Amino acid sequence: MPAVPLINELVKSRPEDPFLDLSQSVESKSPIANQIVRVNAREIMGSDGLPALEVEVETLRGTVRSIVAGVGPYDGDEERYGGKGVKDAVQVVLTVLGDKLVGKDPRRQDVIDEILTDDPTYPTNAVLGLSTCACKAGAKFNEMEVYEHVAALGNISDPRIPMPWFNLFNGGLQGNNEHHIESISFSVPGAATVADAVMEASKIYQSFPLSLTKLMTPPKAPNNGKIGGYSPQCEAMNDVLEAIKLTLIDLELTEKVNLSINMNSGVYSCQIETEEGDEEIAYQYDLTHFAPEDAVKDLKSSGELLDEYFELMVAYPIVSIEDGFDKKDSASLIELREKVDAEVTRIAEAGDEPNPFPENLGGSDGVVAQLIGNKTMSTQEDLVRAEEKQTFNSCAMSLEKAKTVSNFIALCAKADSLGMPVLAVDEAEQSDSFLAHMAVGLRCSQLRAGGLLGGHAGKYNELLRLEEGDEEVPGVANIGEAWRK
Repeated sequence: MPAVPLINELVKSRPEDPFLDLSQSVESKSPIANQIVRVNAREIMGSDGLPALEVEVETLRGTVRSIVAGVGPYDGDEERYGGKGVKDAVQVVLTVLGDKLVGKDPRRQDVIDEILTDDPTYPTNAVLGLSTCACKAGAKFNEMEVYEHVAALGNISDPRIPMPWFNLFNGGLQGNNEHHIESISFSVPGAATVADAVMEASKIYQSFPLSLTKLMTPPKAPNNGKIGGYSPQCEAMNDVLEAIKLTLIDLELTEKVNLSINMNSGVYSCQIETEEGDEEIAYQYDLTHFAPEDAVKDLKSSGELLDEYFELMVAYPIVSIEDGFDKKDSASLIELREKVDAEVTRIAEAGDEPNPFPENLGGSDGVVAQLIGNKTMSTQEDLVRAEEKQTFNSCAMSLEKAKTVSNFIALCAKADSLGMPVLAVDEAEQSDSFLAHMAVGLRCSQLRAGGLLGGHAGKYNELLRLEEGDEEVPGVANIGEAWRK
């Protein structure tokens, strides 16, 4: 439309803000109104002191950015950041993928992600950064909060804030100690709001080091781990759990807090020889895998490790075990689930013992322990297999694993169809809070984004903002007890 008629129409309509209306009218007539006009990328620094990939997507509505930290592939040049640089991914964005996305409508997430995955050799960090950036741009075009746009993409009519898990102890690959447990997280499931849960969590983070020093001889303040928790140099793993227990007693939170242990046991498992003719493959777990080479080995069979898990669940408020056995050790996963169920039945029939297990975890009545598959759950086929074999009843999903927004949405939808609660996970140190919006928009039952130490509080802070809302967008309701399903 020529400029004069456009202005005349504007004058006749007498808008409240004529300049805003004029700019919007001109924009709508532009041939690039609904297109990505520029893509950029750079190597920036993450809060862990290592490089991260930052991606920018520009449209007529403005520029949005995404940060991908802790995700490769890396350059491998030892002269730069010990091989952890991401300049190669930057170049792929600038010279290959960016050109493919310019001119595309960012609201068509399916089209964007199809382009990004048409060649499996594209770097994961580049693909993920562009996919999440396009999603933010699409939300901006639709004048929505990101979680609202995600909900529309996933056909979710009633977004909810997930129950947060806070990472308190870091060991294994994420710690600075010799312990095999990768992390211990806690939740406050009875908290009415995220604000209440964060307040209780803050108390625990302040008190836990004091409890540790009471149990350690000589007393020693704990180091910080890599994913927002503490990494104490305790001699025994039970010292950590006792310190957590003491903390909860001192704060009068014993009845309000649940624990989850992430074993990541595939790191320290190995197959062992079995008797000739035995069809079952046997596994052994080296609990001293992270100890010095001259340390006395502590090797446990699957059965011994299973008994240890069971004893821990009885002694402490542990309601979730993540990757408790090697992904191929399905027989042990099934046995653990059956043993917990049998113990609950025995206690119920006896009628004279307190039941150490909360009821109805993991998606259905009668399931009392949340057995989470993480490293074993990367595809929809993995989810179906877990349901058929009854190995896991919950799944952990990360954007790194899904690689694109569309695939994350599809994996969550599949898990929901199978009755599996989804734990959304992103424990990398970064300021990008996109996963919080994904978890809210897709009604993921739980979110774990590291702990409250270091640079990990960002996604929890974003949940606080979404819960509060503002004058234009009302606050989002808490998922509450529905997290169990």
